[in-house]
Amino acid sequence: MKVLAADPNKCLGCRICEQWCSMFHFRVNNPKKSRISVVRSHETYMDYPFSCQQCADTPCIKACPVKIQALSVDENTGAIKVDEEKCIACGLCVKACPNQAIKKHPTEKHMLICDLCGGDPQCVKHCPGDALFYN
Repeated sequence: MKVLAADPNKCLGCRICEQWCSMFHFRVNNPKKSRISVVRSHETYMDYPFSCQQCADTPCIKACPVKIQALSVDENTGAIKVDEEKCIACGLCVKACPNQAIKKHPTEKHMLICDLCGGDPQCVKHCPGDALFYN
């Protein structure tokens, strides 16, 4: 299974990955709607792009209320996907995620998580520092 990974030593901190992600999914340049995030490490003072690491034990899926099951694994990419119709944005998946890779959509009532753009991650294609890779 392929995963999205990052090399923080190559990250320029430009946040172009966030811009392309929000443009691809929502047709707006809004980092709050991005499914990938760039944060600054307080220890190294380096920027670090991160997204869902597709944990083997899927704590986010296990945390989703049983009757709702708004989260599942995409059969083609292995990415965690959100069923926007079922999601009630309760935040239990956010608390369960060890990587803080899930966040609430800023205006809608559902969560956002990297879906690998259906197997063709836009953030990887457009990263000017080659800090992101998909393998």
